Amino acid sequence: MAKTPQFKSVLKDSYFYNKYRYCISFELDEASVLKSLDHDYIDAIIERRKVWREVAQQRWSRTKQALTSSLSHTILTRRHKEITAETEENLHDLAEILIKTSTDYKLVTSVNQGWIYTNTVTFIKKLDSLNYLHDKDYSEAIVSRPKNTVKLKNPIHTHRSYFRSTKLNNQQKQNLINFFANQPDIRVAPAFNKWLIESPYMRTQDYFFIDHMGESWLVMLSLISPGLVRKTLEIIPA
Repeated sequence: MAKTPQFKSVLKDSYFYNKYRYCISFELDEASVLKSLDHDYIDAIIERRKVWREVAQQRWSRTKQALTSSLSHTILTRRHKEITAETEENLHDLAEILIKTSTDYKLVTSVNQGWIYTNTVTFIKKLDSLNYLHDKDYSEAIVSRPKNTVKLKNPIHTHRSYFRSTKLNNQQKQNLINFFANQPDIRVAPAFNKWLIESPYMRTQDYFFIDHMGESWLVMLSLISPGLVRKTLEIIPA
């Protein structure tokens, strides 16, 4: 009998996607083709990627002499990694398992990573036995606080607001920089602060957040950058 994986506890205000207690994450080359669990769709997307990479590789080869740094070589290798027959077989095998299972689950993919959420440990154990899934990690959602809240030790703010992943232009980003520079009572999360001060990139990330008193100032932020705030949680003492 397969050994039950060791789950890392994730303290939350609800289960994953408000439904699932367990999650297995993994790496699998070309995992994002599993967006649709249809074998014909998988074959079509893989073929499209092969053609695109062949064209892209030809373009790169004409300019590769100008790319002398090891970083450039690494980028090229990752971008144009060959899609092998083994990779295709693994993708179809996982798709077939997911198609045939009667277990309730949710699959999320991004590039070469995947997350499968479920309430059934035996299904997690079955996925754990798949040798072609690499860097597997296991999480268990532990509901430890009321819905729409976040716990902090000795909090000095009342609310935490998270942003949407949004691409801004230069002026919109500068408006944000100016706005938060004049709001000393707002705690700007380190990652968001670094993006404001140092990063040349224009896209906010959905893990950026700020801690603040009350919700009235969100109206002002909405005038600066409409639709930027994704959700606001109440901060409660731990």
